[in-house]
Amino acid sequence: MIKLHNQSLSKTLTSISIAAILPMFMLSSYLLWALSNATNAYSGINNNISYANKYVIDFKERIDYTMYLAVIGNKSIDEIGTGKTTVNGIVTVNPYFYIEELGEACNKLSQTATVPVNTNQIKRVKNTLNALDKSVASLENNIKKGTLYNKNMDILDRDIYALTSLVQSGLQNYIYTETTNFENVKADLDKKNSQMVTTCLITLFIVIVISALLTTRAVKSITIPVRKLCSLTSRVAKGDFTANTKVESVGEIALLTRNFNDMTQEIGQLVEDIKRNKENIHLIEMKLLQAQINPHFLYNTLDTIVWLAEEKKTNEVVSIVTYLSDFFHTTLSKGKDFITIEEEELHVGSYMKIQKFRYQDVMDYEIHIDKELYPYTIPKLMLQPLAENALLHGIRNKRGGGHIYITGRKDGDSIIFQVKDDGCGIKPEELLKLRQGIANNNIKTTDNSGFGVVNVNQRIQNYYGNEYGISYESEYGKGTTATIIIAAKNI
Repeated sequence: MIKLHNQSLSKTLTSISIAAILPMFMLSSYLLWALSNATNAYSGINNNISYANKYVIDFKERIDYTMYLAVIGNKSIDEIGTGKTTVNGIVTVNPYFYIEELGEACNKLSQTATVPVNTNQIKRVKNTLNALDKSVASLENNIKKGTLYNKNMDILDRDIYALTSLVQSGLQNYIYTETTNFENVKADLDKKNSQMVTTCLITLFIVIVISALLTTRAVKSITIPVRKLCSLTSRVAKGDFTANTKVESVGEIALLTRNFNDMTQEIGQLVEDIKRNKENIHLIEMKLLQAQINPHFLYNTLDTIVWLAEEKKTNEVVSIVTYLSDFFHTTLSKGKDFITIEEEELHVGSYMKIQKFRYQDVMDYEIHIDKELYPYTIPKLMLQPLAENALLHGIRNKRGGGHIYITGRKDGDSIIFQVKDDGCGIKPEELLKLRQGIANNNIKTTDNSGFGVVNVNQRIQNYYGNEYGISYESEYGKGTTATIIIAAKNI
């Protein structure tokens, strides 16, 4: 008995794939998340430093020099002008606008600060900017009032320069604090790297264990039953058709085993049928010769059945046996000598289907008989011998194979059948010999092919008259057409 897990092969393989892929997917997602965090942290710090550094030198230098020019020139901010490059290369600014610009920059630096202490640092810088804005306004007001130069210079030194120094110092402290955070990010990244390595090793170990367990389970559920089936197949090959096995499971292997049991039983029955047929083969041969059915056709068909059975092609075995059954059903016809054209078409069709199994790469065929002819009764076995000749002497001897076309139609008071092939054709001297043999009802050949044609021609003339019968047209190397003409009447 074969014991299988109650899981199909496809589900087992899917489980193995999920066990291997899902953990690795989760691990990869975690690694990408950690890497993204570290990259964002580094990028945030670098952006803050670059943004703050833009104002560290320029702000103090440009505010101080602009206000210095205002004091020594005793001019207002508007009179000095903005955006002018002085002799020492410093560009003048509007202090109010520049202070407001730095205030907006401080808001952004406060939001993006990677260290909490820098938020407070920016608040202090903004408070200093507010004081600086007031000092600038106060100094400009004194200049407009005409306050003494010494007093304005004192305000410039005591207030303006001191406050811009505080702003510069605050920004420098912000940059320094952000820079030191690089070490914290690096330490955190090193910690996460260690965790990731540990996680990778653990995940890899779990994946290997689970995959190994599932793979072992799948292998056992496949290889063991297959080995037993191979052993049973060997017994069947030796002729023991009692070999059988039981399956208590579902899935592909279980289905294969059940099909094997059914096939073995069916083949055993077929072999028994073949044995019984062989016991009476000498009687069958006599009937076949009388009906001009080549005994080798039966042998070859039975050999084909055995070959298909050994190849475990159950469906093909059933099909060919069915065709063989239909063939002999018409051949025997319960002893009747006449059948309908519909039955004749079924008979020659069964013959061609059987031959198609043997010559599938060599021969193809088509049968087109008008349905209005179906009710007519004719002498049985008229078309099969001609189809056999077309196959054996036309198609089989042609390199690359060919087609056989069987047609039937009514023409006035006559019924015309044609068996046409695109095989190797008949040599002119052999065609002449064939026509003379048909005319004399006597063809001497080494096989039964000529006898079959004469047999059909004799029966046609016996039942319909000498004006009816078989004629042949052939072109060597291109093909042959055999034509049967009979009266359109029931015999």
